[in-house]
Amino acid sequence: MKAIHKTDKSVILTILGMAVMIIAVAVKAATSSMIAAAVIHIAGLACFFIIEGIEKTPDSESGLSFKRFFSDLKKPGVIPLILFMILLSPAEMLLSKAVFGRAYIDHVLGRINVPGLDQLPLLLFNQIVSVLGEEIEFRAFFVGKGMKRFSFWPVAIAGAVIFAAAHYAAGPAGIVARDLAGIFIDAILFAILYRKTGNCLISFIPHFVSNMLGFFLVPVIFA
Repeated sequence: MKAIHKTDKSVILTILGMAVMIIAVAVKAATSSMIAAAVIHIAGLACFFIIEGIEKTPDSESGLSFKRFFSDLKKPGVIPLILFMILLSPAEMLLSKAVFGRAYIDHVLGRINVPGLDQLPLLLFNQIVSVLGEEIEFRAFFVGKGMKRFSFWPVAIAGAVIFAAAHYAAGPAGIVARDLAGIFIDAILFAILYRKTGNCLISFIPHFVSNMLGFFLVPVIFA
């Protein structure tokens, strides 16, 4: 009976958390509300860790496992997918410059608020914390916990839609569409990588490296 009770709590919390994230993302996209942005992060992080606690999830099944990091990294197809995702970042930037010129990167830089390369230690800390947070929220919780209740692809697509919407910023229609499409594709790839490993620390790698690579390549590609 206790196991059933725990399962019921986990199911309710998973569905509730996913619903709160979806609503908060919609509000943030419509209003640019900082409160809604905070709710996205709080809901995803809190629900993940509470469910892990309720289920007493062992490390072998956790979506956030430091002990399994290297063994998960060695799973078939993982490293090639990571390398593909990292190489995709500069390719997307070059394509965006060819189509939209400097206007594209101005839009992207306008929607983020991070330290510059002149504050590299602070930028690294900012990206480690924010990217790890997003991977726990969107991959370990939304995709990981979600696909235990629903099929993978509906959850992965829904997660990619809200991940892209969470990064929405107003601007020229073509540039906004290109920006969100790129984020959506990245999120689908992160979800696939998570499904292969069950560990958001692995999807953290291409997410973090791509972000940092982007910061270094902007002055070169968009000079």
